[in-house]
Amino acid sequence: MKRSITLITLCVLIVVSYGLYNLKYEVEDLQVHANGLRAQIDEDRRAIKVLEAEWAYLSRPDRLQKLSAKFLVLQPTIAKQVGGVADLRLKPMDEILAPQPTIDTTGVAAQQAAQQPAATPSPALPFSGMSVESPAIAAPAPLLPVANVPTAAASLEDVQ
Repeated sequence: MKRSITLITLCVLIVVSYGLYNLKYEVEDLQVHANGLRAQIDEDRRAIKVLEAEWAYLSRPDRLQKLSAKFLVLQPTIAKQVGGVADLRLKPMDEILAPQPTIDTTGVAAQQAAQQPAATPSPALPFSGMSVESPAIAAPAPLLPVANVPTAAASLEDVQ
């Protein structure tokens, strides 16, 4: 009986020792991984600080003013360009409730058109059969151009 208790105790001791050995190395691996993550976090924080400094440098008001003067043709808004609610044209209910044309995504209309002989040519303008009502209110003044896109791509030196 003493032998069996000693043998069982020895087996339990071996299993516990093996488990403790594995646990120790798992903890060491996790500590190495955690240290790597901490180093990555520190590196990312430094990169964020550099990017914030670069953003602050690139978004200086004097630099943006020079760039907007160089690449954009902007002018102050004149009072004639601003309209009020009274200047809006309301659509009649018939026009709002009228069925809208749909786009055939199945290709059935194209197959049917190919099977039918060509009749008189249709007008080139879409919705040319629809009537367009002219507004009773005078048209607002034309807007000034918002941006002037350069014909050649601007180099990095031009932008900075």
